[in-house]
Amino acid sequence: MVIADWMMTPLDGLELTRMIRSDTSPSIRFLPIILITGYTDYHRVMEALDAGVTEFLAKPVSAYLVYSRIRSIIEKPRTFIKTKRYVGPDRRRGKRLTSNYKGPERRQS
Repeated sequence: MVIADWMMTPLDGLELTRMIRSDTSPSIRFLPIILITGYTDYHRVMEALDAGVTEFLAKPVSAYLVYSRIRSIIEKPRTFIKTKRYVGPDRRRGKRLTSNYKGPERRQS
């Protein structure tokens, strides 16, 4: 598991996520990634999810919130998705799992 902050050097959290998701080794590529950040506006959250982040935590964080994300990763692992434009955990949760999406990249299973 990787816990990263959006604002890191020499790589920021998104660059690190993209590097991990593009690795050819399954033991690296499928690592769960928790991104911690103070940037919580919608487009930034979506950017992180599009990069392949498994869980997103907004600052300020507490030990309980970190624990709950780790527990979620262990108890409710998400299916991994690989398409032409995305590699990472399935981002659908809750009601979105019953989506009636009929687009060209609709999964068959």
